[in-house]
Amino acid sequence: MRLKQREVESITSAIKSLDDHAQVYLFGSRIDDTKRGGDIDILIISQMLCYDDKIKILQRLYDALGEQKIHIIISKNIKDPFIKLARDKGILL
Repeated sequence: MRLKQREVESITSAIKSLDDHAQVYLFGSRIDDTKRGGDIDILIISQMLCYDDKIKILQRLYDALGEQKIHIIISKNIKDPFIKLARDKGILL
């Protein structure tokens, strides 16, 4: 995983402050240690969070991590094929 511990803590803190029960996954190119660069792809499984919360989370992450490409998906539906793939291949933070 190509995130520093401080980055992981910033991500989980920003999300858990809004929903302590959320499951947070890193997926995409940042889970591959052999690659370079890439955006930060985050999947949040939550029954509570909505689009407005996504904006709050992104703002907190930009404040903590600087201007980086960060993509956030919030989903309640763990049976959606894309969500299932991201969970299966991703890393639980």
